[in-house]
Amino acid sequence: MSTKGSPSEGFLERQGIARHLLWGFVAVILFQTGNGMELGFYSHFLQATKGLTSGQVAFMTAAYGIVIAIASWFSGSLADAWGSRRVMLLGFAAWLVFELVFLWGGVTTGTYWVMVTGYALRGFGYPLFCYGFLAWVTMDTPPEHLGRGVGWFWFAQALGMGALGAYIPSWFLIPALGEMGTLWTSFIFVIAGGLLAVFLVRRPKGLQDADQGAAPSVSETIGGLVSGVTVLSDHPKTAIGGVVRIINQAAYFAIPVFFAPWIVGTVGMDQERWLTIWGTLNLANVFANLAFGYIGDAIGRVRTVAWFGGLGCGIAVFLMWWFAHSLNGSFAAVMGAGIMFGICLAAYVPLSAIMPMLAPEQKGSAVAILNLGAGLSNFVGPALVTLAGPLGVGGLMIFYAVLHVVGGGLTYGLKAGDGGEDGGDPGRPGAGTGSPDSTPASPDPLSV
Repeated sequence: MSTKGSPSEGFLERQGIARHLLWGFVAVILFQTGNGMELGFYSHFLQATKGLTSGQVAFMTAAYGIVIAIASWFSGSLADAWGSRRVMLLGFAAWLVFELVFLWGGVTTGTYWVMVTGYALRGFGYPLFCYGFLAWVTMDTPPEHLGRGVGWFWFAQALGMGALGAYIPSWFLIPALGEMGTLWTSFIFVIAGGLLAVFLVRRPKGLQDADQGAAPSVSETIGGLVSGVTVLSDHPKTAIGGVVRIINQAAYFAIPVFFAPWIVGTVGMDQERWLTIWGTLNLANVFANLAFGYIGDAIGRVRTVAWFGGLGCGIAVFLMWWFAHSLNGSFAAVMGAGIMFGICLAAYVPLSAIMPMLAPEQKGSAVAILNLGAGLSNFVGPALVTLAGPLGVGGLMIFYAVLHVVGGGLTYGLKAGDGGEDGGDPGRPGAGTGSPDSTPASPDPLSV
């Protein structure tokens, strides 16, 4: 692994993309495109054509979310024990098997319990595949380029699930094939991404790789999972990172539950206009994910998360409500605040570079805590919507805004206290790389 500015580094390496992982980013885009295809229409489709109630769909979605949280934690823990490539392939296989159960055994026959089982267990698929690859990125990218490396990962993830997974069905597939045909088409994208991982993503020969050895034993597997818990006591700062990651998307997952019905039903904004705001918010997030990987490497990762992520999201969430409330749902004003929210959400990207540096000998386990936080945000955000009763919509949006600001403050707890836990200043040659001829450098107190 070369240090920053080394003549052996090529253009890709300077962007945080190890050559042997290049096709992995493409695989994530394709996989997440297929994985995210149903998100915009499956609830209405199942209720309208299969007779499910909204409560039944909500239960199925909650079960799916629980499995995602568990699998997100497993992905990093098992990457340390099995090797990331094995984890990705397990996720690929799990998605294919349980999506088949969901569509063929459940949706086609209208059998609800099969739908729930298949859809829930499919939740093992994308976290193992995508977050397993994220763990690989953190292991094989030099610390000084890691911010931009994880930025490329989150760009690929968001481009697939957030943009292509929404636009391709709505613009092309549903008009041509209908909802059910579109659901079956998702296999094409997932299989394409999985095959790229199978044939084109592997460490070069000669590099140490758990994937190239014998299959891990039961004790090694259990040890890897246990490491995903003990890392919290070995490196307590990882717990702070996990909490900040929960806060990262809490409001994002809650806004469609309570704010969207309010702005359409009470304020009176047209449904199509609100969906345009929500779609543009997500599109802005796609490109900002990439930008903040570079920004974090340039100005400091803790600084980026705290100010652009914590404070920026806090301001944006407040403004989304304030403009809707005080300007009678002004489309342009709410759109501007929504775009700001989508951009500032991406400022949390450097967390994925900070966490493995907090536990350099347990990088996969540290990423597992981060992934668990991502999964739990699916629950914590909507669960807090119950506060809308006593607080009202405005009070709840202010609560989420304050939560983001508090998370920004917590981020400063991730600064290294001894100059070693965070891998040093990522902007200095040799810092945190383990290069034998590099001179240890004291980290910038605001840079992780």
